[in-house]
Amino acid sequence: MNKLYNKSFHLSIEFLQFAYCTSVRLYDIIANMSKKYQIINAHCHVYPPKIARKAAENIGKFYRYPVPEYEGGEPGTFEALLDECRKVGIDACCVSGAATAPEQVVAVNDFLIGVGQDITDVTLYRFGTAHPDFANIGDELARMRREGLLGIKLHPDCQMFNIDDSGAYAIYEAAQTLNLPILMHLGDETHDYSAPRRMIKVCGEFPRLRFIAAHMGGYRDWDNGLLLKGIDNVWFDTCSTQSIITPERMRNQIRAFGAERCFFGTDFPLWNTDKELDAFLNIGLTESENEKILARNFKEFISA
Repeated sequence: MNKLYNKSFHLSIEFLQFAYCTSVRLYDIIANMSKKYQIINAHCHVYPPKIARKAAENIGKFYRYPVPEYEGGEPGTFEALLDECRKVGIDACCVSGAATAPEQVVAVNDFLIGVGQDITDVTLYRFGTAHPDFANIGDELARMRREGLLGIKLHPDCQMFNIDDSGAYAIYEAAQTLNLPILMHLGDETHDYSAPRRMIKVCGEFPRLRFIAAHMGGYRDWDNGLLLKGIDNVWFDTCSTQSIITPERMRNQIRAFGAERCFFGTDFPLWNTDKELDAFLNIGLTESENEKILARNFKEFISA
């Protein structure tokens, strides 16, 4: 009996030692999982603290999605985004905002110029905004460029203009001259302003202007988004798509465009960063494709 007890005791000790070592290894794997790749969140929205919650909730209502709460701050604030980046292991993010009226353009751009200037542990890329009805838009875009903004965010459905309206051409002409890429919202179930087909004409008339076709070429209009494949001056991002369509369809959409043309994004504050990253990593792409989409493509794009 004593021999059996001693043997059982030693087996228990060995099991506990094995379990402890295994748990440490699992902890290390989980803790370092997000650091397997460098990660850039290429599509985020931030707003001044006084209006952040209202702005975020209005976007949620527009798309009929409840905006999640964030431990690090009010939804839509830079503080909440920064907390998400630090917890999940995001190395850099591209922040932007869109002016729904021409009189908002300067204020939105001023906010984006100043946001996060004292942050050193997360790299920030900032995109300003424009509006077709803003007078002397070329001067404002030149100011944006001088102040360090690297691109322009347009949301035709919220700003209520057709992508291919001639009234927007002054923006495209100035942006092409200044080498300011445009992050363009594409696709909508209730409006036609941002229909993917409208991009084709604009891309042809402004061949040196680079566009990011958000939401994999067309939010809830992904089939028509495929009309944009093969256009030299169009890139794509994954936000508000990877958590909606099936992994197989997402994988096919990415490969139709080419993994080298795609960027990872979350559409903060509409979606939690950890859930979006988990959804992306479960699409079933290769290691090389993941590495390109999660960081390398955007780094090369923004430095061109």
